[in-house]
Amino acid sequence: MHSESPEQLIANYIGVLEDSGYRGRIKIAFDEWNLRGWHHEGFPRKAVQDYNNPEITRLVAAREKNDIASQYTLADALFSASFLNACLRHAEDVGMANIAPLVNTRGPLYVHPQGIVKRTHFHALAMYANELEKRVGKLEVEADPLAHNGKSIPVVDAIATVNESGKHWAIALVNRHPEKAVACTVKMKDRPLQGSYQAMVLAGDSRDAYNDIENPNRVVPKKTKLTFTKGVVNLPPHSLTIVNVLLR
Repeated sequence: MHSESPEQLIANYIGVLEDSGYRGRIKIAFDEWNLRGWHHEGFPRKAVQDYNNPEITRLVAAREKNDIASQYTLADALFSASFLNACLRHAEDVGMANIAPLVNTRGPLYVHPQGIVKRTHFHALAMYANELEKRVGKLEVEADPLAHNGKSIPVVDAIATVNESGKHWAIALVNRHPEKAVACTVKMKDRPLQGSYQAMVLAGDSRDAYNDIENPNRVVPKKTKLTFTKGVVNLPPHSLTIVNVLLR
Protein backbone atom coordinates (compact mmCIF):
# COMPACT_ATOMS: atom_id res chain seq x y z
CA MET A 1 0.00 0.00 0.00
CA HIS A 2 3.04 2.28 0.21
CA SER A 3 4.00 1.90 -3.45
CA GLU A 4 2.44 5.25 -4.37
CA SER A 5 4.16 7.18 -1.54
CA PRO A 6 7.35 8.02 -3.52
CA GLU A 7 5.25 9.58 -6.28
CA GLN A 8 3.55 11.90 -3.81
CA LEU A 9 6.86 12.73 -2.13
CA ILE A 10 8.39 13.68 -5.47
CA ALA A 11 5.35 15.78 -6.39
CA ASN A 12 5.58 17.61 -3.05
CA TYR A 13 9.23 18.49 -3.59
CA ILE A 14 8.57 19.60 -7.14
CA GLY A 15 6.01 21.95 -5.66
CA VAL A 16 8.62 23.33 -3.26
CA LEU A 17 11.06 23.89 -6.11
CA GLU A 18 8.36 25.53 -8.19
CA ASP A 19 7.29 27.87 -5.39
CA SER A 20 10.86 28.84 -4.58
CA GLY A 21 11.78 29.52 -8.20
CA TYR A 22 14.45 26.83 -8.27
CA ARG A 23 12.72 24.27 -10.46
CA GLY A 24 14.95 23.56 -13.43
CA ARG A 25 18.00 24.78 -11.50
CA ILE A 26 18.02 22.18 -8.73
CA LYS A 27 17.16 18.52 -9.21
CA ILE A 28 15.82 16.07 -6.65
CA ALA A 29 18.40 13.51 -5.52
CA PHE A 30 17.64 10.28 -3.70
CA ASP A 31 21.27 9.91 -2.71
CA GLU A 32 20.46 6.81 -0.63
CA TRP A 33 17.25 4.82 -0.72
CA ASN A 34 16.40 1.35 0.47
CA LEU A 35 13.64 -0.96 1.61
CA ARG A 36 14.31 -1.57 5.29
CA GLY A 37 15.43 0.38 8.34
CA TRP A 38 19.01 -0.16 9.47
CA HIS A 39 19.27 -2.34 12.60
CA HIS A 40 21.67 -0.12 14.49
CA GLU A 41 20.08 0.07 17.91
CA GLY A 42 22.10 1.68 20.68
CA PHE A 43 24.68 3.43 18.52
CA PRO A 44 24.50 7.23 18.63
CA ARG A 45 27.57 7.35 16.31
CA LYS A 46 28.83 10.40 18.21
CA ALA A 47 30.66 8.59 20.98
CA VAL A 48 33.56 6.11 21.13
CA GLN A 49 32.26 2.61 21.88
CA ASP A 50 33.95 0.05 24.10
CA TYR A 51 33.86 -3.09 21.98
CA ASN A 52 34.92 -5.21 24.96
CA ASN A 53 31.68 -4.32 26.69
CA PRO A 54 29.28 -7.31 26.51
CA GLU A 55 26.34 -4.97 25.85
CA ILE A 56 28.14 -3.43 22.87
CA THR A 57 28.99 -6.92 21.63
CA ARG A 58 25.30 -7.83 21.82
CA LEU A 59 24.27 -4.75 19.90
CA VAL A 60 26.88 -5.37 17.20
CA ALA A 61 25.61 -8.93 16.81
CA ALA A 62 22.06 -7.58 16.43
CA ARG A 63 23.14 -5.92 13.18
CA GLU A 64 23.02 -9.37 11.61
CA LYS A 65 19.24 -8.91 11.46
CA ASN A 66 19.95 -6.90 8.31
CA ASP A 67 21.02 -10.10 6.57
CA ILE A 68 17.81 -12.06 7.18
CA ALA A 69 16.90 -13.21 3.67
CA SER A 70 13.15 -13.43 4.28
CA GLN A 71 13.00 -9.65 4.65
CA TYR A 72 13.65 -9.12 0.93
CA THR A 73 10.66 -10.57 -0.89
CA LEU A 74 9.02 -10.32 -4.28
CA ALA A 75 6.93 -7.50 -2.81
CA ASP A 76 10.15 -5.54 -2.33
CA ALA A 77 11.06 -6.03 -5.98
CA LEU A 78 7.70 -4.63 -7.03
CA PHE A 79 8.01 -1.69 -4.64
CA SER A 80 11.42 -0.96 -6.18
CA ALA A 81 9.87 -1.03 -9.65
CA SER A 82 7.12 1.35 -8.55
CA PHE A 83 9.71 3.68 -7.02
CA LEU A 84 11.75 3.69 -10.23
CA ASN A 85 8.58 4.30 -12.24
CA ALA A 86 7.86 7.37 -10.13
CA CYS A 87 11.40 8.66 -10.66
CA LEU A 88 11.19 8.08 -14.42
CA ARG A 89 7.82 9.80 -14.70
CA HIS A 90 9.49 12.85 -13.18
CA ALA A 91 12.84 12.44 -14.92
CA GLU A 92 13.04 16.16 -15.68
CA ASP A 93 13.14 16.85 -11.94
CA VAL A 94 14.72 13.70 -10.44
CA GLY A 95 18.40 13.52 -11.28
CA MET A 96 19.60 10.74 -9.00
CA ALA A 97 18.23 7.62 -7.31
CA ASN A 98 21.01 5.56 -5.71
CA ILE A 99 20.19 2.45 -3.70
CA ALA A 100 22.47 1.99 -0.70
CA PRO A 101 24.16 -0.14 0.34
CA LEU A 102 24.87 -2.42 -2.62
CA VAL A 103 26.35 -5.46 -0.89
CA ASN A 104 25.22 -7.32 2.25
CA THR A 105 23.27 -5.79 5.14
CA ARG A 106 20.28 -4.39 3.22
CA GLY A 107 21.90 -4.48 -0.22
CA PRO A 108 20.46 -6.15 -3.32
CA LEU A 109 23.50 -8.46 -3.37
CA TYR A 110 24.31 -10.81 -0.50
CA VAL A 111 27.86 -12.19 -0.58
CA HIS A 112 28.69 -15.29 1.47
CA PRO A 113 31.73 -17.63 1.54
CA GLN A 114 30.25 -19.95 -1.08
CA GLY A 115 28.97 -17.35 -3.52
CA ILE A 116 26.43 -14.57 -4.14
CA VAL A 117 22.68 -14.35 -3.65
CA LYS A 118 20.88 -11.92 -5.91
CA ARG A 119 17.97 -10.68 -3.86
CA THR A 120 14.61 -10.06 -5.50
CA HIS A 121 15.09 -6.32 -5.81
CA PHE A 122 18.46 -6.87 -7.51
CA HIS A 123 16.59 -8.43 -10.41
CA ALA A 124 14.15 -5.51 -10.59
CA LEU A 125 17.06 -3.05 -10.70
CA ALA A 126 18.90 -5.12 -13.32
CA MET A 127 15.80 -5.32 -15.51
CA TYR A 128 15.36 -1.55 -15.43
CA ALA A 129 19.05 -0.99 -16.16
CA ASN A 130 19.30 -3.51 -19.01
CA GLU A 131 15.84 -3.82 -20.56
CA LEU A 132 14.48 -0.27 -20.73
CA GLU A 133 15.24 2.24 -23.47
CA LYS A 134 16.98 5.58 -22.89
CA ARG A 135 14.03 7.96 -23.16
CA VAL A 136 10.79 8.12 -21.19
CA GLY A 137 7.71 8.15 -23.38
CA LYS A 138 4.27 9.53 -22.72
CA LEU A 139 1.97 7.06 -21.05
CA GLU A 140 -1.49 7.15 -19.53
CA VAL A 141 -2.45 4.48 -17.02
CA GLU A 142 -5.98 3.56 -16.00
CA ALA A 143 -6.29 0.80 -13.44
CA ASP A 144 -8.77 -0.59 -10.95
CA PRO A 145 -8.02 0.03 -7.27
CA LEU A 146 -6.36 -2.61 -5.13
CA ALA A 147 -7.79 -2.20 -1.62
CA HIS A 148 -6.30 -3.27 1.71
CA ASN A 149 -7.06 -2.13 5.26
CA GLY A 150 -9.11 0.84 4.11
CA LYS A 151 -6.47 2.09 1.64
CA SER A 152 -6.10 1.52 -2.07
CA ILE A 153 -3.62 1.92 -4.91
CA PRO A 154 -3.93 1.20 -8.65
CA VAL A 155 -3.51 -2.53 -9.21
CA VAL A 156 -1.28 -1.89 -12.26
CA ASP A 157 1.60 0.57 -12.54
CA ALA A 158 3.52 1.18 -15.76
CA ILE A 159 6.22 3.19 -17.51
CA ALA A 160 7.04 3.37 -21.22
CA THR A 161 10.51 4.02 -22.61
CA VAL A 162 11.66 4.48 -26.19
CA ASN A 163 14.91 4.74 -28.11
CA GLU A 164 16.00 7.80 -30.09
CA SER A 165 14.40 6.56 -33.31
CA GLY A 166 11.00 6.36 -31.63
CA LYS A 167 10.51 2.82 -32.93
CA HIS A 168 11.86 0.57 -30.18
CA TRP A 169 9.75 0.64 -27.03
CA ALA A 170 10.20 -1.11 -23.70
CA ILE A 171 7.15 -1.02 -21.47
CA ALA A 172 7.34 -1.99 -17.79
CA LEU A 173 4.10 -3.35 -16.33
CA VAL A 174 3.70 -4.03 -12.60
CA ASN A 175 0.84 -6.21 -11.39
CA ARG A 176 0.56 -5.43 -7.69
CA HIS A 177 -2.17 -7.94 -6.94
CA PRO A 178 -0.66 -10.51 -4.54
CA GLU A 179 -2.75 -13.44 -5.76
CA LYS A 180 -4.52 -12.80 -9.07
CA ALA A 181 -3.49 -12.40 -12.68
CA VAL A 182 -4.68 -9.14 -14.20
CA ALA A 183 -5.88 -8.59 -17.75
CA CYS A 184 -4.02 -5.54 -19.04
CA THR A 185 -4.78 -3.65 -22.27
CA VAL A 186 -1.90 -1.89 -24.02
CA LYS A 187 -2.46 0.59 -26.82
CA MET A 188 0.17 2.37 -28.90
CA LYS A 189 -1.17 5.57 -30.46
CA ASP A 190 -4.71 4.32 -29.80
CA ARG A 191 -3.94 1.06 -31.62
CA PRO A 192 -4.18 -2.08 -29.45
CA LEU A 193 -1.10 -4.28 -29.52
CA GLN A 194 -1.63 -7.44 -31.51
CA GLY A 195 0.62 -10.46 -31.77
CA SER A 196 3.57 -11.88 -29.84
CA TYR A 197 6.38 -9.81 -28.33
CA GLN A 198 9.59 -10.60 -26.48
CA ALA A 199 9.34 -9.96 -22.76
CA MET A 200 11.13 -10.41 -19.45
CA VAL A 201 8.99 -11.44 -16.47
CA LEU A 202 9.91 -11.40 -12.78
CA ALA A 203 7.43 -13.40 -10.71
CA GLY A 204 7.36 -16.10 -8.02
CA ASP A 205 5.30 -18.72 -6.26
CA SER A 206 4.26 -16.27 -3.54
CA ARG A 207 4.31 -12.56 -2.79
CA ASP A 208 6.56 -13.54 0.13
CA ALA A 209 9.01 -15.47 -2.09
CA TYR A 210 12.67 -14.59 -1.55
CA ASN A 211 16.12 -15.79 -2.55
CA ASP A 212 18.59 -17.19 -0.02
CA ILE A 213 21.69 -19.38 0.10
CA GLU A 214 19.67 -22.61 -0.10
CA ASN A 215 17.35 -21.31 -2.86
CA PRO A 216 19.17 -18.53 -4.74
CA ASN A 217 16.98 -18.81 -7.86
CA ARG A 218 13.50 -18.95 -6.37
CA VAL A 219 12.74 -15.51 -7.83
CA VAL A 220 14.53 -14.81 -11.12
CA PRO A 221 13.50 -13.03 -14.35
CA LYS A 222 12.58 -15.24 -17.28
CA LYS A 223 12.56 -14.49 -20.97
CA THR A 224 9.31 -15.30 -22.68
CA LYS A 225 6.94 -14.25 -25.43
CA LEU A 226 3.70 -12.50 -24.58
CA THR A 227 0.74 -12.72 -26.92
CA PHE A 228 -1.54 -9.69 -27.08
CA THR A 229 -5.06 -10.20 -28.42
CA LYS A 230 -6.76 -6.92 -29.28
CA GLY A 231 -4.33 -5.27 -26.89
CA VAL A 232 -5.03 -7.59 -23.96
CA VAL A 233 -2.46 -9.67 -22.12
CA ASN A 234 -2.62 -11.40 -18.73
CA LEU A 235 -0.01 -10.27 -16.23
CA PRO A 236 1.00 -12.97 -13.70
CA PRO A 237 0.11 -12.38 -10.04
CA HIS A 238 2.51 -10.06 -8.20
CA SER A 239 4.87 -9.59 -11.12
CA LEU A 240 7.06 -7.19 -13.07
CA THR A 241 6.93 -7.54 -16.85
CA ILE A 242 9.01 -5.61 -19.40
CA VAL A 243 7.75 -6.09 -22.95
CA ASN A 244 9.68 -5.01 -26.05
CA VAL A 245 7.74 -3.50 -28.93
CA LEU A 246 9.04 -2.57 -32.38
CA LEU A 247 6.80 -0.15 -34.22
CA ARG A 248 6.88 -0.49 -37.99
